[in-house]
Parts: sequence; structure tokens; C-alpha cells
Amino acid sequence: MKAKRSPTSEGPRTSTQADAELQHIERAIGQMRAMSQKPAGTLNVEYWQERLTAVCTGYVLVPAQRRRVDALRKVLVSLSQPQGDPSSGRKRTTNRLWAKAA
Repeated sequence: MKAKRSPTSEGPRTSTQADAELQHIERAIGQMRAMSQKPAGTLNVEYWQERLTAVCTGYVLVPAQRRRVDALRKVLVSLSQPQGDPSSGRKRTTNRLWAKAA
């Protein structure tokens, strides 16, 4: 009978295992996007960037998963930019009524 392989000692994990990790990261980044208007309680963008790097190096990814990672990295970059940053292309406002009137 074969002994169970340990994912940490036997090279990269499978793409099926990567799906679970990517789903977790997608949920967490979704929460970050929802909380981005609130200054307190936001999660660390750098931490999630490191998690994505770990997925890329520790798992065998199929092309669709690589695209998901790229999309998540773009979201993290946008979340790391300060609100109203001139490099974002437009000024952000929190007052919807004021924005409609303008």
C-alpha cells in the first residue's frame, strides 16, 4: 500500500487544490472591496499579494487559474491606491447626491 504524499514535501499541489485556495482569496478580496470605503478594518493588501504569489509557486495552475490570479492582482493594485489618487484617472467622491448634481 502506498503512503500518502505530503503536498509540502512532494512538489507543487494540484490545480484542484489551487481552486479551493483561489476561492478563499477571491472571497477575501471581495470583502476588501466592500470595505474599501471604510478606513478601519481593512485587510492587508500585501498579505494577499503574498498569498497569490504562493499559489503561483506552490500549485500547478491551468490557464484559467492564471487568469484568475492576474485579475485578482489587478484588484489588489487598485485597492492599494489611495482614494482620490490623481493617477486613478478620476476624482472619487463619497457623496452620491453631490456627484449627481455636478
